[in-house]
Amino acid sequence: MTELNYYETLYLIRPDLTEDELGKVQGKLKEAIANNDGEIYKSEKWSERNLAYRIGRFTKGVYYILIYKALPSVVAEVEKNLRFFNTDVLRFMTVRIKKETALSEKAASEMHLEEGGS
Repeated sequence: MTELNYYETLYLIRPDLTEDELGKVQGKLKEAIANNDGEIYKSEKWSERNLAYRIGRFTKGVYYILIYKALPSVVAEVEKNLRFFNTDVLRFMTVRIKKETALSEKAASEMHLEEGGS
């Protein structure tokens, strides 16, 4: 059996996306991971930022991070879903991370929720 690895996917969304449209993108990503026995450690909105260069007609974008544990084949499925939303997702990047990094992010995320964060 193939070992599960830890991954971090950072993706950049159009700043004019509605909550409903954003929910569709995030739902597809979470579904792709969950349907393949993966586990999500953190899914978080970072912030809207000015871009270093124009992407299409956009000079700003909203960054999201997704940290998860999954089979290597799941990364291809996640990226396929990001490509499917090619007009909504401006850019994305996935890297493999160490277990300790993923677990510390999960602990930090849980602590933030316990303190009343959203």
